Amino acid sequence: MKDIYVGRQAIFDRKMQVYAYELLFRQGTNNCSNVQQQFDGDSASSEVLINTFIEIGLERVAGPHRVFINLTRNLFLNHPEIPFDKDRVVMELLEDIPVDDHLIEAVTELSKRGYLLALDDYIFDPVWDPLLPLVDIIKVEFPALSLEQIEQGLPTLRHHNVKLLAEKIETEEEYQQCLALGFDLFQGYHFSRPKVIKGQRLQENQLVVLRLLSALNNPDAEIEDLVNLISQDASLSYKILRYINSAAIALPRKVESIRQAVVFMGLARIRAWASLLAISRMEKKPQEYFTTALVRAHMCEQLVTKNGGCAPEIAFSVGLLSILDLLVDRPIAEIVEELALSNEIQDALIDQQGPAGKALQCSKGYEVGDWQNADYEDLDVAEITDIYLLASEHAFDEQQALQES
Repeated sequence: MKDIYVGRQAIFDRKMQVYAYELLFRQGTNNCSNVQQQFDGDSASSEVLINTFIEIGLERVAGPHRVFINLTRNLFLNHPEIPFDKDRVVMELLEDIPVDDHLIEAVTELSKRGYLLALDDYIFDPVWDPLLPLVDIIKVEFPALSLEQIEQGLPTLRHHNVKLLAEKIETEEEYQQCLALGFDLFQGYHFSRPKVIKGQRLQENQLVVLRLLSALNNPDAEIEDLVNLISQDASLSYKILRYINSAAIALPRKVESIRQAVVFMGLARIRAWASLLAISRMEKKPQEYFTTALVRAHMCEQLVTKNGGCAPEIAFSVGLLSILDLLVDRPIAEIVEELALSNEIQDALIDQQGPAGKALQCSKGYEVGDWQNADYEDLDVAEITDIYLLASEHAFDEQQALQES
């Protein structure tokens, strides 16, 4: 067992009733995040999601209330696999997320699907204007603005039919000013300081999680394969049943078997769930490892697609799994044997044999400028460069946070 923590701060309505809780990353009871010291943003967000929805439980963290969760750009761009109930979660766009066409497209899709969205630390910066029609709540950073700035800007925000949340309110005077201005929701030390919720984590077998991710990337994976993998680890089995039966999913009847859980969740949600587990347990590993894995996966896939020789999904898995030795600090030969991978994938990963292995060798060679090994069949340098650039673009677009293994 390991102690785990989630911070929460109440958000109140105009009647001083709790409207929701904002969930905060915490590593202990000292109520300080220190995210930058050990965790990147993806890992911190993943840790909050895992601790809330799987480990501690949403009911214990927030009762019947909604929760606000800060999500990174990566998690927003991976919205098809966001693994929680849209009726219980408000997804916050942080003020430092770059606004571009990719983000606008992702937020538009989430809005169409009925997710609640909020802009955090809003200071009337026009860079956020394209998102104003798409969000439901705007959190105005009260101390950062003058009353005149707020009064001038609020009519424009009300035009978009959003709830206005005044955050970082620290005095009764500020609260009364916000009431007079017509704010709907309020948050800050004047009302309540963040509280740390403590729970305990059952440690799952990391290799079983990796094995599950490998199976989920196999287009021929059968339901029974996934059931058998999850059933190998008591902790994973417990967590998936707890998750599927939680208020976050709100099924009409209790699910009592792993097979039922897999069927109800579906492959996309299980992939997101397993990926979040992997991310949150590997917080000390450089995020660049995961970027590298996804670039390799797409490059290997594109190389064999050009010249044949093996199924593209096999080559993709080889690229994706090629950093396992870096993630678990063990020789790749030991790891692939325990993962019970096919001989084709094992040969590619260990000895760079076969079409997928040659594609991996080319990808790794291109990464470091080893041009002697950065070749593949009869493709010339320009073609390989185009494939590498396309793979890098895919890796960025998909955002590696929910797809590394």
